[in-house]
Amino acid sequence: MSYRKIQAALDARLLTSNETQIAFPGRPYRPAHGAAYVAVEFRPASVEAIFLGPGAPELHRGLYRLTLHDPDAVAAESRVDALRSHFNRGRILTFESLDVHLEGASMAAAEGDLRRTAVRLDISWRSYF
Repeated sequence: MSYRKIQAALDARLLTSNETQIAFPGRPYRPAHGAAYVAVEFRPASVEAIFLGPGAPELHRGLYRLTLHDPDAVAAESRVDALRSHFNRGRILTFESLDVHLEGASMAAAEGDLRRTAVRLDISWRSYF
């Protein structure tokens, strides 16, 4: 089991959303001037041993951070709402027999200037392997 499978499950779910312009880590992407797009970050957190014994599964948690770049702040917040519903709490994603449990999503304060806004959505996940 691996973090690669967790990220693949989350990426696959994002690809089924209404977002079409997505900047994935490690892949070249150049947004059109003034275009709305989503930047993806995969951020694993510390691991916790919850079962006894060597080789027992461990609890892995982390964030799947989506930063929505948009010239229109209202449109960005509408997109965040749609993505929060798409990555709803309690959903279980599976990739190559590894389950990823979604624990909820929260929006952070918008950043930007008069020409653009960047709104962050942090999606919490957990998995056992």
